[in-house]
Amino acid sequence: MKLISRRQALSGVGAVVAAGTGLMPRRAKAAGELTVWWTQGFYKAENDAVIAWMADWEKRNNTKVNLTIMNGPDVITKLIAAMQVGDVPDVVHTVTGDRFLVPRAAWNDQLEDVSDVVDSQKAEFMETALTSARLYNLKQKKSSYYTVPTKASSLLLMAWLPLLEEAGFAAADMPGTQDKFYDFFQIVQDKLRSKGKRIFGLGYSMATKEADSGNLFHQFLVAYGGVGIVTPDGKLNIDDPAVRKAATTSLERLTTPFKKGYVPPGAINWGDVDNNNAFFARQIVMTPNATISIAAAQMDKPDLYYKEILTRGIPMGNDGKLVPSVLAISPTIIPKGSKNVDAAKALLRDFIQPANMNAYLKETRARYLPVMGSIVKNDPYWTDPKDPHRPVAVDMGLVKPTVPWWMAYNPAYSAVLSEQIWAQAQANITQNNMTPEQATEEAAKRIKQLFEQYQK
Repeated sequence: MKLISRRQALSGVGAVVAAGTGLMPRRAKAAGELTVWWTQGFYKAENDAVIAWMADWEKRNNTKVNLTIMNGPDVITKLIAAMQVGDVPDVVHTVTGDRFLVPRAAWNDQLEDVSDVVDSQKAEFMETALTSARLYNLKQKKSSYYTVPTKASSLLLMAWLPLLEEAGFAAADMPGTQDKFYDFFQIVQDKLRSKGKRIFGLGYSMATKEADSGNLFHQFLVAYGGVGIVTPDGKLNIDDPAVRKAATTSLERLTTPFKKGYVPPGAINWGDVDNNNAFFARQIVMTPNATISIAAAQMDKPDLYYKEILTRGIPMGNDGKLVPSVLAISPTIIPKGSKNVDAAKALLRDFIQPANMNAYLKETRARYLPVMGSIVKNDPYWTDPKDPHRPVAVDMGLVKPTVPWWMAYNPAYSAVLSEQIWAQAQANITQNNMTPEQATEEAAKRIKQLFEQYQK
């Protein structure tokens, strides 16, 4: 399969929106079969886990599962194409679909209502997961569950303990509040550079593609008081002075270290895996990451996993108060046009049984979090104090406050993310000599235009 960039993938999102809800009849296939598309994992254990689970379900239900595992951008691009021609798979799990496609597909009546699946475990799901799964369908003039919450992730911060120690610091020296925390790694870089090391303190993604730069910007936005950029009733609130100030401050705080040389110059071209690679190469001291994938990939190397790689949750605000984590909920959907809706729903009802979901996530090395609090409560694996990474992620995603991504309130924000508007605002500062205020104003103009296209 040819690999493509997410920018190429997202360029086709408008086409599926424009295509509306018309679906061509799908060619018939053998009875008792399901076609499932699943996003490829970061490491082999993730893929092995879904292969094993689908094989087991196939045997237990005497229903053939045609499973295809593909990278994230390909899932979105192929799904857009499938929706356009009406030849859709039966089940799709797309890790970043909650941000880049699914809310607009629900708006355009291109997804099956899966309320009966969600209702089978509704009491188990976290509130943020349910909020993220409940989307608006313009044709039906209602909100309903168009995705099945499958797994969760929030921003975490990874650092190399040996590099901190070489700079003369201990893990306990990392500050606990927003600005002081990130500024600390500029000091670490200066210390290491004085020893002759060519290394960068901050591994920020600054690219106008894929998801990482957006993850970081929006967590900064919340930290500086911009959580109300879209209100729960779907109204854009970008002209609110507090929101505007938060956006400007976020842009300034992200771009200034880059311009001062504390972020690798190549970060303007990073894909989502590149900060991981730079970290493993010890080119950066600290990097934000959406999951514990950096540590989990090294689980078979005990010294790295337990002694050298540090995982920290997001810092508190500058006022010393807790900052909610922006919690991403990876969706699993049934595209409208599936010829096996009943079987697809049966598979998903089985998959989200707490015991099944727990087993699957553990087999993936717990890169992603459960979307059910009872899983964490009932299995000490998730809060094992001997593990330096999982409990930190659990604390951020299931214990401390969380907020949903804003496209749960209005699908227009999915378009904002697809167009990489805030990442482009960063590029306008770092490459086009705009001020943070000018870049914020430019971004706000485009965001307003997009919201005008999504009026109920």
